[in-house]
Amino acid sequence: MQTSRIENYLELGLQAAAAGSKVLLAHLSKQNEALVIRAKRDGSLVSAVDLESHRVIQHVLSASQIPIISEEGELPPYAERAQWPWFWLVDPLDGTESYLNHREGFAVNIALCDHTGPVLGIIADPLSEVIYAGSAGSNPFIAEMNQLDQRKPIRSNPPQPPYRLVTSWNEPLSSEYLIPESLNPDLFTVEAVSGALKFCQVLTGEADVHARSASYMEWDCAAGDGILRSIGLPLRDRDTHEPLSYNTMSLRTGNLYASRI
Repeated sequence: MQTSRIENYLELGLQAAAAGSKVLLAHLSKQNEALVIRAKRDGSLVSAVDLESHRVIQHVLSASQIPIISEEGELPPYAERAQWPWFWLVDPLDGTESYLNHREGFAVNIALCDHTGPVLGIIADPLSEVIYAGSAGSNPFIAEMNQLDQRKPIRSNPPQPPYRLVTSWNEPLSSEYLIPESLNPDLFTVEAVSGALKFCQVLTGEADVHARSASYMEWDCAAGDGILRSIGLPLRDRDTHEPLSYNTMSLRTGNLYASRI
């Protein structure tokens, strides 16, 4: 895909992320009883806010005429979607439990993928009113949610010890097993960070390594992967060290890491 087309889709993705973020903020002060919360078959929670954010994001992205895989959307059969040359991967509310329990630590994730993986990634942090974005062939940036043309390039400093590892709150492995084998665990501090915002911390240099042993759904990490790929830092499998694959039959991935070191 030509760089100019990717840039056009990046603009569309930014608009979609901003629209979804505004939905999340509009419901932030409501009591949970008003949010129609239910458990899905996998045990995760979904609310009316997830679904409304999904609808507005889908409406914006539909202008691209590219298929959309969303956590809250209808999933076509694998035989059909396996033929797609391009597709959007969307999580309209990444961190539903954080949103419902604490009203913090949530995000909107949007990625555009081809057969190689994400070619652009967008993560909106509604509480901070900023959007992190990056795409193939261009430098990542932070945009103001309410002024998408106001953008600041992201330039991180080289990593220096003590290094910082960010992982998930429910990570079962200790840090010595999460840190890549070539690195000394004694040089690290470890912190749990909610949702996709951990990818943003690696991007900006606030963190040096992200690792997770448990599974993710592809929409949980594709946007972060897309952003990190814009600086040549794809998410990799912890065993094979190969970049992650997407649009798999199960849409599950995991056992991954990204390292600036």
